[in-house]
Amino acid sequence: MGRVLLQKGSPARPKGEVPVARERRITLSIQDVGDFAVMALPRDLAALAAGFAFTEGMVSSREEIALIQACPEDPEVVRLLLENPSRAKKASRNLVITASCGICGGEKAVEEILRDIPPVGDSLRVDREWIWKAENRLFSRQELYPSTRGTHAAGIFTAGGEMIAFAEDVGRHNALDKAIGMSLLEGRETAGLALVLSSRVSFELVVKCARAGLELLAAASAPSTLAVEAAGKWGITLCAPVREDRAFLFTHPRRVEG
Repeated sequence: MGRVLLQKGSPARPKGEVPVARERRITLSIQDVGDFAVMALPRDLAALAAGFAFTEGMVSSREEIALIQACPEDPEVVRLLLENPSRAKKASRNLVITASCGICGGEKAVEEILRDIPPVGDSLRVDREWIWKAENRLFSRQELYPSTRGTHAAGIFTAGGEMIAFAEDVGRHNALDKAIGMSLLEGRETAGLALVLSSRVSFELVVKCARAGLELLAAASAPSTLAVEAAGKWGITLCAPVREDRAFLFTHPRRVEG
């Protein structure tokens, strides 16, 4: 995509073709629940659908998903067939998250959400260097950000530093849903693991972590007040922002040793 380069103190000049992250309207069609429009990078869409259903509480395991398939007439429509659609339909009445604007589309009050989701476990322990190593691994995996500066990334890590899932998207909520969805579809347990994000931390991202049982959330940018409150309530260690020479631990610092 062409653009004009503006530089302070210099005349404007054509820059030529510049990579721009692709954004499409993706429809997640969930059986007997409804259609959800998501503005997303059109890749890893099965993982996006699975992760969205999981982090919204519509399913709790891989076994509850009967089938995920792209619509033959439109590959940007993903159909999710469920083993127990009545459960998902009930959960959808308490929809908390929309892929771009967070809690504004939901019916539940923050207090209800905090009450309804149980705290995460307490098995994860890492040393302080783990934080920077994981952040560096996340950024080194990003394919689109270096050229476009227009994507976010999410990675799920073990205490030993293995990244078991990675996703990149124009939306930070989508990137997280994709990473969780990948783990779900591959039969990998996320409870007791850690999440690393390239973005800021908002309340709805902490909700998704809590539902996935992720015990530590490290992010490149700062958290909101509700994110800090929710992380404290659910027992999640919140580390943000992570900079080259420092990081801030807001909640449950016991998981970061040394």
